[in-house]
Amino acid sequence: MCRMLAVVSRKPVPADTLMAFGQLADTGRNFRDFGCPQLNPKTGHPDGWGIACLAQEGEFYVRGAAKASSDPRYEDAVRRLIRVCSPPLLLVAHVRLASKKDTIQEMYSHPFRRELDGRTVFFAHNGEITDFGVRDGKIDTQFIFDRFAESMGTQPRPLPELKQAIALAKASIDGEFPRKVESYTFLMLDGDRLIAHRDARTCVPYYTLHETGTEDTRIVCSEVLPTLPGRWRMLRNGEFIELKP
Repeated sequence: MCRMLAVVSRKPVPADTLMAFGQLADTGRNFRDFGCPQLNPKTGHPDGWGIACLAQEGEFYVRGAAKASSDPRYEDAVRRLIRVCSPPLLLVAHVRLASKKDTIQEMYSHPFRRELDGRTVFFAHNGEITDFGVRDGKIDTQFIFDRFAESMGTQPRPLPELKQAIALAKASIDGEFPRKVESYTFLMLDGDRLIAHRDARTCVPYYTLHETGTEDTRIVCSEVLPTLPGRWRMLRNGEFIELKP
């Protein structure tokens, strides 16, 4: 389980936006806040964090295994990002609540990175495959990302074709793990665009994405951040959106 943030902007990202997001490691809502069963008794999302940004200078990518709200490396990463990520930019950030203690490691912090035919793709996910654990050195999100990437192919696809490719990948995963996928909700930086998708299979009120924006900036987040202006809209379950700077 996790909380996720995406920013697509023609202006620099305000540090207070990223710091407010980092506080969700303490305050982010969990299953039990929505009356759903929760085996993990922890509050918030304290089990690691990651930030990826694609900007004019290239990419910025940092992850950690500690709690973002109290990890000096998180604040340092935010300060460095503000200096080096010049707009127009695309950004994804993630704070995590791990279902398995042995996966609380930097290597399992989202977002995950791959290269597809020369373009960089980052993937952050909110959900899990029940009882998946670690297989071949990968957690369930990496498995899902691999299956999505395989179905997408190496060439960028228009959104309707991308949606079809993702649907095929989901069907193959559902066939392999029937009734075990809690959510496919994700954020993906794919070259020069952000793809956001909400697909909750269990505890639907928890697996949310909300969007807001101004003339220069669009933001997607698991929860409404009170520090940001604008009118927030919750994505419908099953909805995809595509954003570019």
